[in-house]
Amino acid sequence: MLCALTIENILLIKRVELEFKAGLNTLTGETGVGKSVLLDCLGFLLGWKNNKELLRNGEEKGEVTAEFIIDNGSELFKILENYDITLKDNLILRRTINRRDNRKRNFLNDKIISLDFLKQVAKHLVELQGQNDSQTLMSEQNHIVCLDDFAGLQSKLKELQTLWKAKNDLQKHLNDEIEKTQQLKRDREYLEFSAEEITRLNVQVNEEQDLLERRKHIKALVKNKEKFDKIEKLLTEHNFEGHLIETINLLGTFRSSLGEIIERPINSLERALDEFSDAHATISGITDFQLSDGSEIEQIENRLYDIRSISRKHNVEVGLLPLLLEDINKKLANVKESNEKIRIIQNKIEEKKDLYEKKAKEVSKIRTSAAKVLDEKVVFELKYLKMAECLFKTEVSAGKFGAKGMDSVVFKVKTNRGGVMDTLNKISSGGEMSRFLLALKVCLTKKNQGITMIFDEIDRGIGGATADAVGLRLKNLANLTQVIVVTHSPQVAAHGSHQWKVEKSTSKNNETTTYISELSAAERLSEIARMISGQKISNEARAAAKKLLG
Repeated sequence: MLCALTIENILLIKRVELEFKAGLNTLTGETGVGKSVLLDCLGFLLGWKNNKELLRNGEEKGEVTAEFIIDNGSELFKILENYDITLKDNLILRRTINRRDNRKRNFLNDKIISLDFLKQVAKHLVELQGQNDSQTLMSEQNHIVCLDDFAGLQSKLKELQTLWKAKNDLQKHLNDEIEKTQQLKRDREYLEFSAEEITRLNVQVNEEQDLLERRKHIKALVKNKEKFDKIEKLLTEHNFEGHLIETINLLGTFRSSLGEIIERPINSLERALDEFSDAHATISGITDFQLSDGSEIEQIENRLYDIRSISRKHNVEVGLLPLLLEDINKKLANVKESNEKIRIIQNKIEEKKDLYEKKAKEVSKIRTSAAKVLDEKVVFELKYLKMAECLFKTEVSAGKFGAKGMDSVVFKVKTNRGGVMDTLNKISSGGEMSRFLLALKVCLTKKNQGITMIFDEIDRGIGGATADAVGLRLKNLANLTQVIVVTHSPQVAAHGSHQWKVEKSTSKNNETTTYISELSAAERLSEIARMISGQKISNEARAAAKKLLG
């Protein structure tokens, strides 16, 4: 609920401070004073489209501030919590503008916010209704929202939306899987050839490095062949090994006579013999390999060429070829498994589709029943608004499947006997349109929903008993939620719980200023009398005003 509004240096207003109340608040004033200035200021504050020059002439800065009472359990309160905005008291919106760069800044409880977030918040605070309004009821896409709210379908719609999203997510997963499978099938021949090629080479981990090390050693042996031959000659030409064996055997003959004394040299010579034999064998092996396997370098070069060629072909390092083979084999396995995956996803989609359609039919049935109840309520309201011959119908028909179900909802009316049912925007009379919108709002509005409804000259084109009926219905609506009405009608103004008057004056230096002030009981009587008789208030007008005020 809007409880306070401060306007400074906007349009013709120098400074105005207003304190609005619960119930029906009416704004009146003479023709031409600019009663809609309040709507322009609120529109600026709430981020509604406004092409007017907003700053007051001669001023450099202007601002509008509004204070709203918010219910802790409201949807807006939850939205603010999601943005880490905690309300200790009321919600205060403030919007400023400066002339230098025409820059506008938005604040929520003194925290800077974006224009998009401001508009998101505004949708839960204020709703404008007027003859040319298309924000809600005049837009057919909102009709299903209005009916669902009237029918109390919120929880079932959440279930429906969850099922719709789950089905669509599975469908996307299925499409991705089909596309991936088709691509794999297109690549299958190439993958099989690549797998066979890499398997045939049987590249081992670290094989390239091992081959390079082996080639390096062989080249070193070939380069130093003469030195190795000389070493072999030195080790064999004097039969050093034979002499050691003979010496050990001769010393062994003294074991029985000399005992432990001879054991030490024998052991030392045996160790020397073992070391010499091992070293000689290793050196001989190197020399023998060099002589018998001279073609190995060529084999190594060929092997390096083969594995490097295939690594370049697949654009991977040689050491990663085994991993590449694993990946290729997985892809080939996926081709075989893909049809089964697709079948499983298709089954899940069918399950979700069945659940969705069942829930959509349940929602559709509730909508159809609620539509009949709404039609009866609207027709009942129209009778009190002097439109007894008018018919209203909520048309629920088959539509496209979506998050809200399978229905299309359109509000239709027939204003004259013998006419045809048609959409709301086909109503030609401004007065009739105003009353239809009012009847719908009375039926669709729930108690304590927390929004402030503003009606801009909804009584234009009507008067007398009809205007009185409109005023009474606005008063009834105000029992459910706060209502602010800009009105020309004394009958409507008289039904208000509180009344403000918009006035305009021009100073000696031709500076024009708009004032808005709350009226006392006596001032209300005079204002409503003026609305009845004009500038010159007669006794009869005062009596009529007194009667209207009750």
